[in-house]
Amino acid sequence: MIEMLRVMGRALRLDPALFSMVDDRPYALLVAALGIAILAAGSTMLGHVAVLSLNRVRGLRLLAALLLSTAVLAVLKVVEMSITWSVASLVLGRPVPLVPLVVVALLSTAPLVFNFVTAMPHFGLAFGRVFEAWSYLLVLVGVSHAFGVSITWAFGFTLAGWLVIQVISRVGQRPFSWVSSHLWTLATGRPTMVTSRDILSGTPLIPVSGLRKEVER
Repeated sequence: MIEMLRVMGRALRLDPALFSMVDDRPYALLVAALGIAILAAGSTMLGHVAVLSLNRVRGLRLLAALLLSTAVLAVLKVVEMSITWSVASLVLGRPVPLVPLVVVALLSTAPLVFNFVTAMPHFGLAFGRVFEAWSYLLVLVGVSHAFGVSITWAFGFTLAGWLVIQVISRVGQRPFSWVSSHLWTLATGRPTMVTSRDILSGTPLIPVSGLRKEVER
C-alpha cells in the first residue's frame, strides 16, 4: 500500500525517473499501477454514488449503474490505448512493447483518484476536466518513455487515439446514443442526459433528473 502511494505521488509529479522504469522494468511497476487504477475506479464510483443517490437510484439499480459507467470508461481507455499502440507500431515500423503501454495506461489514472470531488455541485465537472487533462499529461510522458520517442512523436501517437474516438462519436452517434440510453434506463430507470459524444469523451453517465437537481442548487 505504501509503495503504491509512493508510485502514485511520483506519477502525479510526472517524475522522469519513474517513467524511465516503464521502459526498463515495466513489470516492477505493474502491481502498483494496477492498485492505482483500482483506487481511481473506486473514487470515480464514489462520486457517481453521490449523484445517483440524489436521483433516488439505489440497490441493484445503483450497482448496475456503477458497473455500466465503469465498463464504458474502461472500454474507452482500452480503445484509446489500442489505437495508440497500433499507430506507433505502424509509424515506427516495428511492434512496440505492449506491457509498458499497459503500465502507462494504469499509471495515467492517478489523477482520477481524486474523482470523488466531481460530485460537488457546480464545480464538479470542472474538476473532472482538470483531472482528465492531468491524466493525459501522464499518458504523453509515459508513451514518450515507453516507446523511446520524443514528446512530439508521443503527442502524435496519442492524438491519433483521440481523433479516432471523435470519428466514432460522429459516425456512430445515433446508434451509440440509442444503445447507451437504453442500457442506462434499463439499469437505473432514468433517462440519460449525455450524448454519445459526451460518453465517448469520458463524461460520466448521469440521469436527466440530476441536471434538474443541479440547477435547483
